[in-house]
Amino acid sequence: MKEQDFYSADPLACWLIDKYSLKPVNLGLISIFIASIIYLIAATVSQTLILDGKYLGLLQDWFAWVWICLLNPVIFGYYLWSFKAIHQLIQYLQKTDIVDVSETEINSVLFPYQQKWRKLLALAIAIAFGIWYISVQKNVYNWTGSDGGLPAFTGAINGVAIFYSGTILVLTLMTNVWVLHKLLGSKQLKINPLHPDRCGGLSPLSQYSLNTAYLVAIFGMMITLSNYQFITQGIAQKYWYFNLIIVIYIPISLVCFFGPLLAARKGMKKAKEELLSEIAKQFQVDYGRTHTILSGDAEILKKESAKLQELRSLYTLTNEFPVWPFDITTLRQYLLSVATPLLPLVIKFGEYLFKNIFK
Repeated sequence: MKEQDFYSADPLACWLIDKYSLKPVNLGLISIFIASIIYLIAATVSQTLILDGKYLGLLQDWFAWVWICLLNPVIFGYYLWSFKAIHQLIQYLQKTDIVDVSETEINSVLFPYQQKWRKLLALAIAIAFGIWYISVQKNVYNWTGSDGGLPAFTGAINGVAIFYSGTILVLTLMTNVWVLHKLLGSKQLKINPLHPDRCGGLSPLSQYSLNTAYLVAIFGMMITLSNYQFITQGIAQKYWYFNLIIVIYIPISLVCFFGPLLAARKGMKKAKEELLSEIAKQFQVDYGRTHTILSGDAEILKKESAKLQELRSLYTLTNEFPVWPFDITTLRQYLLSVATPLLPLVIKFGEYLFKNIFK
């Protein structure tokens, strides 16, 4: 298994990783620089850096800069991260004794990453988004709608790049979950309940899930910010479908966080149940033997009773073994990431209620 096995069908990823050895953080920072330069050049040429009236110039349009400085680096960074993260996670599982995963098993589940239709689908979705993006700019008062020409085209080009990378990213994350279920779903895991990571030794898996939840949170924030600006510009009714995206945001977040974790939960639960079953069987045997010597030697009865108490303590201890590969801290971080993107809409809704109640 090589890292290239996870992105060999995507020419853009091959170009960025194999030729330039770019890392996710580096690509994210480069995307900010390139997009900023292109946007500033387009605004200078079209004389839309600063505008008077209802339309915003580029230097006045906060949403354009949120897009450039937040969405661009996140999507492009996660785009490369999705290939590297699953490779590193599988390598970790191979090195540990938590689960037995052979090279043959791994190679047998890599074929989805090598399907050529993935890049064609991503390209089609990206082009469709670019066309839609240009068509809606006449209705908005942001910089991209200020001229009807170069600004809109510049935003569309950026959108095409983001949606190509974003589509590949989504396909890769979905495939990653499928691969983890294939490798872990039917296996009995050898969990170390006293592992320092408090996740039974599977903290890399919980961190992977948390990182995907962060991605969904950023996406959710961009959707809520888009909806927020539509509300402030009085055109929210034209783009009512953004509300549907917000409604399904939480279910998508749950799937992204718990999807990979469910791959390990079945094995962790099975391992715990088998340990409990072994203790219960031994307890039953010893209890039956103790019951037969109730009228026998008191010292022997005392020893057998002590053993039963130890078995009960062992059962209680084993019953506390984790069946989810995450701890409370990870869960808190996830819940915070889910709630944060909804704050702009909550604030706007509170402002609306306040104005209508106290007007």
